[in-house]
Amino acid sequence: IPKVKLFGLRVESADSSWSTDDDGVPLLLQGTGAIVRLFGTGLTKDVAFVLTRMPGKAGQHCEYPVTEKHQILQEPLGETSAILRIELPQTGDSGSMYYLCYKPYIDHDILSNKYSWKHLGNDAHLGIRSYKKILPLWASLIIILHCLFFSSLFSGLNLGLMSLDRTDLKIICNTGTEKEQKYARAITPVRSHGNYLLCSILLGNVMVNSTFTILLDDLTSGLIAVITSTLAIVIFGEITPQAICSRHGLAIGAKTIFITKCVMALTCPLSYPISKLLDWLLGEEIGAVYTRERLKELVKLTTEYNDLQKDEVNIISGALELSQKIVKDIMTKLDDIYMLSIDAILDFETVSEIMKSGFSRVPVYEGTRSNIVSMLYIKDLALIDPDDNTPLKTHCQFYQNNCFFVFEDTKLDVLFKQLKDGVQGHMAFVRRVNNEGEGDPFYETIGLVTLEDVIEELIQAEINDETDVYTDNKTKRRRKDRKNKQDFSLFAEKNENQKIHISPQLTLAAFQFLSTSVDAFKPENISESVLRRLLKQDVFCHIKMKDKTKKMEPFTIIYEQGKPVDYFVLILEGRVEVTVGRENLIFESGPFTYFGSQALIPNVGVAESPTATVGSSQPLGSLQSVNIDSKLRTTFVPDYGVRAVTEVSYMKVKRSMYLAAKRATLMEWSKKEESTAGTDAFDDEMEKLMHSLGGEDTRSQGSPEVTRTYSQ
Repeated sequence: IPKVKLFGLRVESADSSWSTDDDGVPLLLQGTGAIVRLFGTGLTKDVAFVLTRMPGKAGQHCEYPVTEKHQILQEPLGETSAILRIELPQTGDSGSMYYLCYKPYIDHDILSNKYSWKHLGNDAHLGIRSYKKILPLWASLIIILHCLFFSSLFSGLNLGLMSLDRTDLKIICNTGTEKEQKYARAITPVRSHGNYLLCSILLGNVMVNSTFTILLDDLTSGLIAVITSTLAIVIFGEITPQAICSRHGLAIGAKTIFITKCVMALTCPLSYPISKLLDWLLGEEIGAVYTRERLKELVKLTTEYNDLQKDEVNIISGALELSQKIVKDIMTKLDDIYMLSIDAILDFETVSEIMKSGFSRVPVYEGTRSNIVSMLYIKDLALIDPDDNTPLKTHCQFYQNNCFFVFEDTKLDVLFKQLKDGVQGHMAFVRRVNNEGEGDPFYETIGLVTLEDVIEELIQAEINDETDVYTDNKTKRRRKDRKNKQDFSLFAEKNENQKIHISPQLTLAAFQFLSTSVDAFKPENISESVLRRLLKQDVFCHIKMKDKTKKMEPFTIIYEQGKPVDYFVLILEGRVEVTVGRENLIFESGPFTYFGSQALIPNVGVAESPTATVGSSQPLGSLQSVNIDSKLRTTFVPDYGVRAVTEVSYMKVKRSMYLAAKRATLMEWSKKEESTAGTDAFDDEMEKLMHSLGGEDTRSQGSPEVTRTYSQ
């Protein structure tokens, strides 16, 4: 029997965590194994070892071995040191001491039983002490899962709550949905203690992560515990909760606010002093503050995700930029301003030019264009008769419309406040101090700005009303969708063909009445351009009545009952007496009453062209059919009589002239359909056609002779 003597032992490694007690005795977990290095003599592979709880002296009989026999793992380098693996039993009290016993190692059980186990000693440095886990396995697993849950919660709240500053919470409390307002009101009291909340969440997070790692290490080996805890904390404790709370931090923070308050209370002894130190070092948390530029950029960048329309974003941006712009940036330069000289006369041509310009306010200058002295409001022209040729200077002296001047560096927000009140009007002239050259500095007018210009900068878009000619005064781009306005100045032109001249206003009124109320002269029959040329012909007559007793004289007769006529009459001024039917019913009629429209339209069917082939006919309204109508001898016999009872001005259009106008209209339409080229040649043809009416008038039969002007 080999004689073994043990001097001491040392734990090289263990299946679970191990340590030593105050006496240096190794502490191993029950039911786990360990690699132990033995120091002594006789340590060979021919010796088997077991553990026993019974103490004894070296060499004594070893009673009650509690483990299986163990053999030295490898050939020792010498007989004084060897490596042995031992397994502690599952049973036993915590803190039990285990001692080593030995005997010869024989693989055969019967032969092995012939030898008894010998004790190696019960000294403290020759034993191993066992310990039990405080928590059972199921309790450790539950605590680990709870630690992982709270780790993810604290990590998510750290991002979710701390990303909601005071400004955001106030905005949500005032403008959010009912549910969002409820969440924000729950979070605001806690979020107001920013550093205290931050310290509490971080301390709680560190505490549960540490507990999770320690418990996991007790269940597994060190390397497995490190890898498992790292992956679990990163995936389930950091990435996932922060991804969720970055989008739903408000709702999660509000629903877990009770847990947050409990953590703040538990960590108060440590987190509160640290938070006060941070407040002293870093200052009080203010929250997000947006400058003008940042706020404008924030609105633009979030347009894709909010419910703002593009126009609303432009208005917000314009409002934020209003105080940064000056009048000089948006003014209309002096050279581009439509204005009138104070020496102008308010006749029909001037008024027509003003109406054509499309402006409701016209500056008035004296001498040079930079010397603005007054303002002409178009509404004031309602009481002006163009026939009076009123001087503009007299008109300005009567109304005394003052001008409002601002400097070129005036901010737009200041100008907007001044113009919106209406006290200074809605237009301001821009001036600057000119100190160039020799002499004293002086004020120089360089442009004008209107309330509309300021509002356009506010809404970041052009405002076009029904009278605007240009979309922008700076670029001078004409409006494409603008309807062509009547050029009233055309009616002021004098024509040598007319023996009787009427006022341009009356000519304009006749044009409007004929083109809208008389079917024969509506645009589908006579175009507006041809009708204007027709009114320039010698079609106006005047009957003077100085003595009302002479109203039965022949020169007062316009239509005679039962006598054929081929002309149309429109009463422009004065009154006429109309006698109707066999009963000679009499009534009076006034201006813009017309007679004889039947004389312009033939009362026979559509005639066939003499040169047309059999089976073909001319379409109604064609140029050739109008030529055929002009050759027909058709007259109109009125069953009424018309006689002037006062001084009368009237328009007289013969059938031949009307048919010539209709031919001109058809030529104009056909020319537009073919091409827009050659308009000058077409205009010459139109003039020749309209002037050729004199020859046709001499060929008309049944037309009574009418003197253009009668006087008595």
